[in-house]
Amino acid sequence: MTKTSAPEIPPELLAKLAGQIMQDPGVPVEGPTVSAWQEPAHPLATIRSESLPQRTDFAIIGSGITGCSVAKTLLQSDLAGNKKVTVFEARSLTTGATSRNGGFLLSQAPLLFNRYADAFGPEAAKQIALFCDLTLERIVELAKAENLDKESQIRDVTTVTTFEDAERFAEATESIHMYEEAVSKAKGIHTVLSKEEAEEEYSFKKTTGAIVVKSRVFWPYRLVTNLFQRLLEHYPERFSIETQTPVISITLSDDSDYEYPYILSTPRGIVRAAKIFHCVSGFTGHLLPKLRGPIFPCRLSMSTQKPGPQWGNRANSWLFHAKQSYDPSTTCVEQGLYWMQQNAETGDLFVGGDLQRLDDFLSSDDSVISADTIGNLTTLLPKRLFNKGWTNPITNTPLSSATALHRIWSGILSMTPDQIPIVGSVPTSVSDRNVEGGEWIAAGFNGYGMSQCWLCGQAIARMALGESKPAWLPDVYLSTAKRLTNKATMGPEAALASFFTR
Repeated sequence: MTKTSAPEIPPELLAKLAGQIMQDPGVPVEGPTVSAWQEPAHPLATIRSESLPQRTDFAIIGSGITGCSVAKTLLQSDLAGNKKVTVFEARSLTTGATSRNGGFLLSQAPLLFNRYADAFGPEAAKQIALFCDLTLERIVELAKAENLDKESQIRDVTTVTTFEDAERFAEATESIHMYEEAVSKAKGIHTVLSKEEAEEEYSFKKTTGAIVVKSRVFWPYRLVTNLFQRLLEHYPERFSIETQTPVISITLSDDSDYEYPYILSTPRGIVRAAKIFHCVSGFTGHLLPKLRGPIFPCRLSMSTQKPGPQWGNRANSWLFHAKQSYDPSTTCVEQGLYWMQQNAETGDLFVGGDLQRLDDFLSSDDSVISADTIGNLTTLLPKRLFNKGWTNPITNTPLSSATALHRIWSGILSMTPDQIPIVGSVPTSVSDRNVEGGEWIAAGFNGYGMSQCWLCGQAIARMALGESKPAWLPDVYLSTAKRLTNKATMGPEAALASFFTR
């Protein structure tokens, strides 16, 4: 999110993009690119029953961190009794957005606090900030309680956020000050560096200043897949996971089985369900057509690269903010944000961000990677970002590209025009299925899932069991009919506007 003006885009291209936003995202494609986070695959990667259950009380669609949170909350709640829980996954276990991201345990709220305050008011911005902080705390607590903190490589780092653009740096600095004023426990946790300090301490090639804060990084695939394994071990009679089983459609039955009114159709057969949880991120619009536009997919890419010869292994993570740009001759857009962390054991760098054709962004196909993206990511570090670390040890000349690209992959984010998640009961006017409280959703995390998904999943599970909205869930996240059907703020034009102001 920035306040800078959008680039000038030809009307015919804008019309094409608006059409892409409203397209059916389909179910996740077969043969996706393979993320380095997914290697090696978990032993339960393709687990499924010999035959589908005829009925389930709770059908969870999606096996990412949100779906895992929903399953764990339902299974451990006394309110659920002995009811059965089934997770449906179109591909292998936890191979969607959760295992394709940057692995940051970092809140976006400090840098975006002023934007949240402008859009929703200062109190709502504070609610969002506290919620993100709490979610991150709960993930760390959960990993430690399950003795999975080492397995998922949770570790403390110093996050350094640098800005090529002076306007964006000034806005971010203002936002940090607003955040620290609103959240008293956060006072003084950020350090603002001048251009000279940032260049000297972190060897940036082009910077107008930087912001430094303590945070964490981790290996999300390992945490979530191992949590699923624990749940299967603890609840073998109540819990099942059906991988390689996409839900193609949802309809209501016309018979007298009112307890299980939903019919979930899959390539393996149908399953009757009492309640449904939509946890499929950018693919939400397939099963909920009226949410095409309020939620739309965005494809971004990541890579693992060998660091330069002089780089070493650093206890840092990095965010690089560039000014969003548009090249009319190629229709390529630089999205404006790159991110990087380092594997504590191997030293490999996880580097993500995109420069690609504009219409390539608005896609739900993660089986391909833009050629523009590949060319950009493989030269980004030595050519654009750092002036130390990438020198040929023999000739002592600067390297023009990273020494080795290990793997590159794409992933699908779920975006919303108002840039906050959609959480709660799906209104019947949106689902077109007249069962109140039967369908629930947590999606639309706008690239900031790790600071929001876990508690959003927990919230919809608790509310589906009859509890009140948790006090910590921001009110502005709620999936009200008024919010979701507001064309001015959630339609395709608003979605396009939001895409160019991130």
